[in-house]
Amino acid sequence: MKNLTITTLFFSVMLSSCSHYYYVPNVQNVPLFREKNEYRISGSYGFGDESSCAEVQAAYSISDKIGIMTDFMSARGGTVSDNNWGSGYYFDGAIGYYKPLARSVVFEIYGGAGGSNQHHQYVNLNYNNGTFSNSFGGTSDLSFMKIFVQPSLGLTYKAFDIAVSTRICRLSFINIDNSISGNTDIYNEVNNLSDKSHLFFEPCITVRGGWKYVKVQIQAAYSGYLNKPRLYFGEESHLSVGLYVAISGRYKKDNPKNQ
Repeated sequence: MKNLTITTLFFSVMLSSCSHYYYVPNVQNVPLFREKNEYRISGSYGFGDESSCAEVQAAYSISDKIGIMTDFMSARGGTVSDNNWGSGYYFDGAIGYYKPLARSVVFEIYGGAGGSNQHHQYVNLNYNNGTFSNSFGGTSDLSFMKIFVQPSLGLTYKAFDIAVSTRICRLSFINIDNSISGNTDIYNEVNNLSDKSHLFFEPCITVRGGWKYVKVQIQAAYSGYLNKPRLYFGEESHLSVGLYVAISGRYKKDNPKNQ
């Protein structure tokens, strides 16, 4: 009997480890503009505890002080063959202020809003006469809106950039279609997401290296949940790798002071 209890607990833990995340932080867009009419375009692949993501980002400096940027992310996690998975899309846009503080130092702060649609499918673990089996556990469809503020401070050179940024954001789930069956805990967890807005604090470091026009970008970020009591529906760590393209008129000038 004791061995049976241990076995049951083991399989329950194994199943619960395949968590469904309802918020995956996107890559932080850190353009580090220095003048008007600069462009930034990037593509990256990111991953965390359970998810993998593909992203495309763009940014443009519309004046010598104001920049705009946008982001699109597609994320997926879990195992489709086990009927235990989730997928979703996220899109946002932002406008902000930037200021070169020295030859290579840039401060910027952006504020924006975005939204996500996602679909999840679940599996239940069943035990009968000493045998474990899986059964279909239903689905859920969710949507949220996010508003955020993101200040950054960075060093930018022709062949190397490094920046530290912090994003503070608020999520509000605006639509939940809950068709989960056979697991009351998960059913209630999904329903409770719409009870309040959720605050996150997301420090991040971005490193880019290569050529002045094209660099390899690596970014590591942490997403900390600020509400009490603490809920674990978001992925806390996120690492991404991609290519970053910068287009600027100053790169064509021969004067080193403008580089």
